[in-house]
Amino acid sequence: MADEKPQNESNESQAEVGESVAPEPNPLVTALLGQFPSDVQHEGEDTAGLPLVRTDVDNVINVLTWLRDNELTKFNYLASLTVTDWTERSPRFDVVYHLYSIAANHFLTVKVGCEDGEGVPSVTDLWGTANWHEREAYDLYGVEFLGHPELERIFLPEDWEGFPLRKDYPLEGPNLELLTRQQAAFRGGRFDRIRGDYEMTEQERQLSSAGIVGSLWTPETETPDPEQSEKPDETSES
Repeated sequence: MADEKPQNESNESQAEVGESVAPEPNPLVTALLGQFPSDVQHEGEDTAGLPLVRTDVDNVINVLTWLRDNELTKFNYLASLTVTDWTERSPRFDVVYHLYSIAANHFLTVKVGCEDGEGVPSVTDLWGTANWHEREAYDLYGVEFLGHPELERIFLPEDWEGFPLRKDYPLEGPNLELLTRQQAAFRGGRFDRIRGDYEMTEQERQLSSAGIVGSLWTPETETPDPEQSEKPDETSES
């Protein structure tokens, strides 16, 4: 018929109006879905363009073990582990595993949802890198990793109140007495326990702006004049 368009012109028109074209199935995802048809869901790609799948707390160990040991996937490296806090959603948190195969040079992102206080099985028996990753996630989000050999804070003091990367954490933080480098930075001294709202003295600000810290400072050191420090040494001129 006269009003029919050539096939290539029709395809160009679809592209112009932004119609999506289904991507080719990822062989890793296809194999995973074939092994766990009811326990894994394909969620497209993550923000980095990597294939993304989701499983649950009850099946995460079986799924990740298969991904590590299967000859096709060979995910022998846990590149990173992080947490997303959705606050009002149920489950509240997503634990996110970024897997990499050194041998095959491919990536996969796996998400697991968990409620606050529910806990997720530790994967330290699968990847050694999980040890500190899980401690960091616990320290900052409060997600517990069941079976972790040493689940304790890794950045913050043990007496810190709350988990500062949760979205409902107060911006001003808790009112704690913390260990700071008030003395160590300027006098080469020990850590002093002071309040977190400590402010430097005017002399310490001047020393800091002049780049004088630590062992270069003594109680007898005069506060340097930034203008004088920029002037050439006239005594060296002949």
